[in-house]
Amino acid sequence: MLALVGVLGLSACATTPDAVPKTALRAVAEMPRFQLEGRLQVRDAERSAVVGVDWQHGPERDAWLFTGPLGQGLARIETDAAGARMTLSDGRRVEADTAAELAESVLGVSAPFTELPRWVTARVREGAEVRELDALGRPRQVIDRGWTIDYTEYAGGEPDDLPRKIDVHRGDTRLRLIVDAWNP
Repeated sequence: MLALVGVLGLSACATTPDAVPKTALRAVAEMPRFQLEGRLQVRDAERSAVVGVDWQHGPERDAWLFTGPLGQGLARIETDAAGARMTLSDGRRVEADTAAELAESVLGVSAPFTELPRWVTARVREGAEVRELDALGRPRQVIDRGWTIDYTEYAGGEPDDLPRKIDVHRGDTRLRLIVDAWNP
């Protein structure tokens, strides 16, 4: 379950006139579909966990598989027009109308799931605050919906390279996504 908390926390992106750094934020197109594989480290005031994550995102469907250190499946979450479903490794299944409602009912955590594809791909949402950019105009630090997102490393030195390490925190919740592979 802690893995889901980590996914819920992934947040990032945008700009306000007062926060625009010296380098201009690069305009980049949305990514309607992608797949990423990586590791998610999650800490809060009471717990800490590291899980593997495989996320397949498409225009009409998302699927997250969370795995333990030896690759065994811990939980699978799927969302589409029919709603959100979480299947745990013991076969238990929980359903809700949306991923945000699923997280709220299972974990008592509210999270803006609709923004996650933007956040992990460093696409800035209008209304978020860009605090810092790198020399290529990519977000380094963003404040969005109460979360602070630090893009600590990109997959390469080109302007269109995607994030490799993302640190996110709000209150006692801290997480880090390390992307081992992107398949845009």
